[in-house]
Amino acid sequence: MKQVFVKDLRDHINEEIEDAFLVSSIKTKKKRDGGDFLDVVLSDATGSVPARVFDDIEKHRIHIKAGEVIKIRGTVDQYREEITIKIAEVTPLEDYDVTDFIPTTPHDIELMVLKLHRIIERVKNPHMKELLKRFFGDPEFLKKFKMAPGAKSHHHAYIGGLLEHTLNVTELCISIASRYKEVNFDLLVTGALLHDIGKTEEYSYFPSIDRTDVGRLLGHLVIGYEMIMRKIREMKNFRGGFPEDLKLQLLHLVISHHGELEWGSPVRPMTLEAQILHFADNMDSKIWMFIDARNRRREPDSPWSEFMQNLKRYVYLGLPEEEETPNGELFP
Repeated sequence: MKQVFVKDLRDHINEEIEDAFLVSSIKTKKKRDGGDFLDVVLSDATGSVPARVFDDIEKHRIHIKAGEVIKIRGTVDQYREEITIKIAEVTPLEDYDVTDFIPTTPHDIELMVLKLHRIIERVKNPHMKELLKRFFGDPEFLKKFKMAPGAKSHHHAYIGGLLEHTLNVTELCISIASRYKEVNFDLLVTGALLHDIGKTEEYSYFPSIDRTDVGRLLGHLVIGYEMIMRKIREMKNFRGGFPEDLKLQLLHLVISHHGELEWGSPVRPMTLEAQILHFADNMDSKIWMFIDARNRRREPDSPWSEFMQNLKRYVYLGLPEEEETPNGELFP
């Protein structure tokens, strides 16, 4: 079990550590005396750190490969403000928890899955409930769904991000449906739960979050459409088959949820449920971006975030919180 993370290294300066890290990159460089050394970047779920191998580089080179997890023994150094690791020994490692090396949702994944299943039980339409159970009752699909990120970088870009985002969007839709009797609850909730399932195939998450070949070529809207169509075809003997009009409306929710043609949807929302789903999807992703901005203050005492590329703006965060006295007044 991993003990020392990148975020902890500053507490171990001049100490020897022995722990597992993911190799992000490796290069051979020249020392001042003309000899070679290995310039390595090690990472885990909390960040990355440069590391160097100066001795026995041929012995260690065969074990240090980009994209693989290794166990290292080395000394934590600090040069000026930079933390580095001087590697002394390297051991290949096959048994490890990927969540130690890739950012992961801060929420309890199994609890979120339980909430998702409870929502499915609220769906009354037998065809839509059966469709949902054929997805989320499939252990192989559910495993992929629990691990998938919500995006590569824009929002929920971590293991469990897709589950977190889907649950947020669905709960927003449920809240909206409770206020408007005209909403088809079952259709909206089913569309919300399935709207991003294509991301289980669009993204890979190890050794880093990236798009797969099929993800780059087709994108999650097309992938999700095909996944739903396959399940619906498999239901041809379930209560006379999936109703055609219901199928069209559900597929429309999935392919229109980006809302605008320039945002990747082949059509704009044309039903009440599709419009609500788009708003909920956009709301959750934007809220996540604003919350993320709180971790990206320009300067420690600045009221502004750094420029948020995904929002194309700076975000006003207010002044950093001051320490409060027991009576609630701020220290001067």
